[in-house]
Amino acid sequence: MTSGEAATGSPDDSTVGGRSGERVPEAAGGSVHIGSMSGGAVATGRYGQATSHSYTAPPPQTDEATRAVLEAVRDLRRQMEVFAASDETRDVGGELDRIEGEITRTGQADRGRLERLRERLESGSTAVGALASAATVVQAVAGVLG
Repeated sequence: MTSGEAATGSPDDSTVGGRSGERVPEAAGGSVHIGSMSGGAVATGRYGQATSHSYTAPPPQTDEATRAVLEAVRDLRRQMEVFAASDETRDVGGELDRIEGEITRTGQADRGRLERLRERLESGSTAVGALASAATVVQAVAGVLG
């Protein structure tokens, strides 16, 4: 589907532009029915916006300490959204992505990667390290590394 196409029905059903770009009146009422959906997000209405915050669950054999790291990593990434994009946020975000990916695929994260992230957040030399969730990541990583 391309931008501007209606999700269902014909182009005549669109309130954005029917045939030849003509404006078609918006229907009163209306509804959306989704029988089954895996991941993603849906928005309706002229100004609707959809944001997906779905996550992949780690394998069942993942220990509690590693699950705590995964949760803390996800929380830190959400809190990092308040910062403007920078080399620092991209670097830390990349590390968080790699750690999350490892945990959701294998149930564990590389010790060296966890140690580097902990050192970076503990150093106090980054704005990301000042976030409350960064301290939670450091504590959770310590639980895994010992």
